[in-house]
Amino acid sequence: CPFGWFQELLHKIPFKKFSTKKLKPLRYIKYGVLLIFVILLPLLVTNSLGMGNPFFCKYLCPQGVLEGAIPLSIANASIRAALGKLFTWKFGILITFVILSLMFYRPFCKWICPLGAIYALCNKVSFLQMKVDEDKCVSCGKCERACKMDVDVTKHPNHTDVFAVACV
Repeated sequence: CPFGWFQELLHKIPFKKFSTKKLKPLRYIKYGVLLIFVILLPLLVTNSLGMGNPFFCKYLCPQGVLEGAIPLSIANASIRAALGKLFTWKFGILITFVILSLMFYRPFCKWICPLGAIYALCNKVSFLQMKVDEDKCVSCGKCERACKMDVDVTKHPNHTDVFAVACV
């Protein structure tokens, strides 16, 4: 995802970094977003042809603003004049996650993105599983400190958030 890459670039900017260990409950938001914005709303709120809107993309995902609306509005005055409340809302989401990305590693992917939720759910049944070689592991904590998702990979090598980062 280009927005995941963008967050990683922002996180490399020198700024005070914070751990998300105390913010673990926020990781469950992405499952609610998946259920409500990706599954339920498109199924239940449909047009006359029975088609649902892409609610997540339309109302939450800042990627379209970053790659589409901002460049197009800079280049075209009529587009700039047509921007309304939805653009303002999504631009606010973009600015929020730009700031959070300076402090936290990939906050949008970790807390909001439904694709991360799908990857996380798939990790439980994945054919490719990570294993810790307990004969070689000396429990030094290097793995835990290196994991940007704040997961103790020696205790939970197939944690849902480890997979989400590895695959995105």
